[in-house]
Amino acid sequence: MKQQQNLDRDRLQNYRKWVRIYGIRREKFLEFEFTVGCSELTIELVMPYGAFKEFCEENHVNEIKCDKNIRASYIKLSHGNNPEIKPFKTEKIINLGDFK
Repeated sequence: MKQQQNLDRDRLQNYRKWVRIYGIRREKFLEFEFTVGCSELTIELVMPYGAFKEFCEENHVNEIKCDKNIRASYIKLSHGNNPEIKPFKTEKIINLGDFK
């Protein structure tokens, strides 16, 4: 069973994946869409920042887009009181691109 899961995960690594953050609830939970390959393969999710960060790293997210209206809240949530902290380990993520 675990071998099948690894095969499925490898298949998904061939696709571009991105996140579009469109809301923050109670200054704790990120509301976002996760897309794999094309816009038809999009799911809406809500989770706290720690789980969101792990989710993005585990799923090899290539890009994170954030609405301009919530950018300051997202930065505060992801960096805490230190704006010098990088929110993700990987340099592959294009962090905080704008979307329309």
